[in-house]
Amino acid sequence: MPDSTSPMPSELLEIGKEYPPSDEAAFMEQLRALHLKVHRVQPGPEHRGEHPKQHAGLWATFAVEKDLAPELRVGLFAEPRTFTALVRFSNGRAFDDTKPDVRGMATKVLVPQEGGLPLQQDFLTADHPVFFARNVRHAFEFLAATASGTPSAQLAMSTHPKLVGFTKPATSSLLAMRYWSQTPYAFGTGAVKYHLRPAADTAPAIPLSQSPDFLREALVEQLTLQKQPAQFDFCVQRQTDAAAMPVEDPTVEWSSEPTRLATLTIYPQRFDSPEQMHFVENLSWSPWNALPQHVPLGGINRVRRLVYQESSALRHDATGTPPAAPTGRESF
Repeated sequence: MPDSTSPMPSELLEIGKEYPPSDEAAFMEQLRALHLKVHRVQPGPEHRGEHPKQHAGLWATFAVEKDLAPELRVGLFAEPRTFTALVRFSNGRAFDDTKPDVRGMATKVLVPQEGGLPLQQDFLTADHPVFFARNVRHAFEFLAATASGTPSAQLAMSTHPKLVGFTKPATSSLLAMRYWSQTPYAFGTGAVKYHLRPAADTAPAIPLSQSPDFLREALVEQLTLQKQPAQFDFCVQRQTDAAAMPVEDPTVEWSSEPTRLATLTIYPQRFDSPEQMHFVENLSWSPWNALPQHVPLGGINRVRRLVYQESSALRHDATGTPPAAPTGRESF
């Protein structure tokens, strides 16, 4: 059945604005209920509903550039300063790194505030530039089909063509990959997508094995054994055309040139203690952990707010462990 990503004619669309389809609320409730049902069975309440295999939780710094144009000095990027950050690398589904999959890089920037815990600004990105579903209805149709046994490859040939290339074998270290937010976010009164790319000449060639855990092993090789840091340019792609770069359809790749706003540095460290792994795994990672100037936009992000909250509650209830609230001063 056809659906619409926007009820507005393209010539009336405005930069930075959301246009929820009229049927979104109904499909949001159906997707939420089905996601919880599937999550209770596979991979299980002790794991995250999304990106369950954690490769590492790493300490980092997030340094905002000094010479940004005035229109880019928004929210977290209002002034040049360096923040403490945490980075979680993960697999979207597979627990065997040799299998085709989508890899995730979640960055949590800790923003100090007087008299309390830091505010959390999360940037959730993956190693593929676009999402595979146009909107909530399209995402529900995918989940319903796969839950009933329809292979993803079959859906890629029919109803969900953006699944082609969405998962793929890993051919490099996680520190040498590019990552995209796929979905858009507010940037003041405008909208952006996020993009992280390895900084020039900072990703040494790490040989990869065929171990089921070779992505984690490559992180250990570079950060712990070789003591080599990794740097990423943190960039935004600004929405410059509301029709060609839609907020409500994350299957469309935006064509605007990435602009670097900050540098993310993952410094050499050991990260394999059970205490550190548990601490990072127990954190809440969500696009809705965001400053007001950077709130998520679009239907896929709107449904994520519900799904992530309920999935997290289910997992923490099953483990009997409340979510951690990071201070940035933890030591393991």
